[in-house]
Amino acid sequence: MITGFTISHVEGRIESVESLAKQRFPRLNINLESVNADGTKVKINYTFVADYFDSDAKDAKNIGQLKLGGVVEISETKENVTNMMKKWTEKKTLPAEIGEEVLNGLNFRCGATGTLVAYALGLIPPLAVSTIKLQETK
Repeated sequence: MITGFTISHVEGRIESVESLAKQRFPRLNINLESVNADGTKVKINYTFVADYFDSDAKDAKNIGQLKLGGVVEISETKENVTNMMKKWTEKKTLPAEIGEEVLNGLNFRCGATGTLVAYALGLIPPLAVSTIKLQETK
């Protein structure tokens, strides 16, 4: 269960005011940078990035970016923490149930905070209203 959520840095930029008229909905990416455990507590360092382009083509010109980063804190049983750390160490992924909670929480919180920054820069809000659903691979 998520017990803490911190956004410790926010960056935003646009290449030119003229390019804003061509912007498309941003391409969103959530990166889990590191996972560290201490007993039943886990800290996950993350980066949320919204890249803005002038078209949907693969060779589209980048016209802006929002970047937020920080830490998500989780509290779990020792067994779940052990399993989580084993999976992170081996595959750099989280168990599906925990991963869904973390990614959906990040998507919501960073999207909401990013909206304020996007508004200030004239960018489309980075709000993805869909729910992330993960599935374990076999």
